[in-house]
Amino acid sequence: MLKPNHSTTQPPNRRTHLFLFDVDGVLVEARGYLRALQDTVAHFARRMGVGDPVLTEDEVRAGEAHGLTSEWDSAPAYILTLLIERLRREPSLALPGQWEAALETLAARPLPLPHPDYMALVARVGARRVAFGETSHAVRAVLWDEAQSLPAPQRDAVAVILDALLADTHNFDRAPITQYFQHLVIGSEGVAKTYGVAPHFAARPYLLEHDVAELSPEIAARLREAADTGRIAPAIYTARPSLPPNGSGASPNGYSPEAELAQELVGLEGWPLIGLGQLQWLAARHGAQTAQIVKPSPVQALAAIGAAVGPETAALEAAWKFHTTGNLCGPLASLGVTTVHIFEDTVGGMGGVRSAVESLRASGVDIRWQPYGITPATGAKAAAMAAQGISTYRSVNDAAASALENVLTTR
Repeated sequence: MLKPNHSTTQPPNRRTHLFLFDVDGVLVEARGYLRALQDTVAHFARRMGVGDPVLTEDEVRAGEAHGLTSEWDSAPAYILTLLIERLRREPSLALPGQWEAALETLAARPLPLPHPDYMALVARVGARRVAFGETSHAVRAVLWDEAQSLPAPQRDAVAVILDALLADTHNFDRAPITQYFQHLVIGSEGVAKTYGVAPHFAARPYLLEHDVAELSPEIAARLREAADTGRIAPAIYTARPSLPPNGSGASPNGYSPEAELAQELVGLEGWPLIGLGQLQWLAARHGAQTAQIVKPSPVQALAAIGAAVGPETAALEAAWKFHTTGNLCGPLASLGVTTVHIFEDTVGGMGGVRSAVESLRASGVDIRWQPYGITPATGAKAAAMAAQGISTYRSVNDAAASALENVLTTR
């Protein structure tokens, strides 16, 4: 599908309406990641012969609240907790220091375990994240503390396994638990395309099988029609992993197309996208850290604003230049009278857009923002939105319908 053509021929004083959509919690209900995490933990629990202690959604959400927001970090945390609990029950067991050999040794001596105290685990990790910076390093420190109760030979083997599994959890080639998780999340075909390796097993992508489209086909059709006729200029604005920017010429190897799978699920394929992959590409070009430019940083919001009206690569470079020098260029320099409609489920994501809009306005751009909070009627998210004076909607369909109506009546 071709991207909408946002090179506008509108009269110079006509207002341009940019529609920026977050993915998780807005366009989709992200059930695929949860299911993949649960199934990854269950897979390795079975391979260890410790039964099938089910990781609950409440435990996962508690982990996220304590900073375990990447399953590449949380999956080994839960799995290695099971390993240490298993060893405590057989201090005489000789454990190899290689992960695969350790799994085979444990499988030969099955011993079902009671449900671990994952809530205590994630609380301890959360308490140490600030000191260690990298979440995986905090996980390693907490689990090493737990391993001190093991006899020396087991402790030595665990030290080697912890280093092997937690040293680089975001490196597919070096992280066997991440490898299994990614097979589930993006499917075996996605693994072959993303990482350039033969898949270990056949799998359909959980992000298509288990995620739930929150955007209805009717509203998706109305949005596509509005984009195709130039009434809106849309972009997807997400922290999900994604491919490198269109037009960059970068190899997709190592870039996971998780945001693109969400676009496919809701029928918005081909829309401009500023996700984690695009930011990784930009960070690599300028020697920056991706974490420093992902939302709530205004850099990602600036890039999304630019991508709605121009090429992704030019938008990314313009966002970087404006953020670092204050100079407008590329798509950001061509903005006319503009309203940015942002559909988000978190105040943090909203904050990046607000900061971007305020910076552009201070540089002379006639731009304003219109936020649409997608939240349940009550709860922490709704309260946070209310504190910021942000109108909230129960679903993206209600919000998008309201926004489209505003566009039709605003000139």
